[in-house]
Amino acid sequence: MKTIVFLPITALAISLLIAVQVNSAPQSNFYGSNNNKSHDLVIGYRMPGDRLILRQSIIKNSSWGRIVTDERTFNTTRFERITQVRVLDQKTNGNGAYASILFGGPGWNNVTIRFKSQRGHGINFIVEVYSRP
Repeated sequence: MKTIVFLPITALAISLLIAVQVNSAPQSNFYGSNNNKSHDLVIGYRMPGDRLILRQSIIKNSSWGRIVTDERTFNTTRFERITQVRVLDQKTNGNGAYASILFGGPGWNNVTIRFKSQRGHGINFIVEVYSRP
């Protein structure tokens, strides 16, 4: 007799618990805050044996009310192929520039990158190029 009464009470308690969990709102900062709003560009993959062949800072000052652009070409030796290009925005507040690859990249022995700032802001990136023979 006790198990017949206990079974429906247990089922009701479990269903209420599930309903409360499903309908409850997420806690604040449950997903974490998005503090890093940089515009990084990472193309390709690194594997064991790849080596860093270039690490260069790209900095251009802002011009009041204007958009600043810059194009740079980075080369490897003719016997190496690029495996990964990392273009890391150093402005993490969302005001950083944008980078795009115009030519080359992984599988090539050179890469041309275009940097374009937001209006009234400058360019501040670190470019890393990895390759393998």
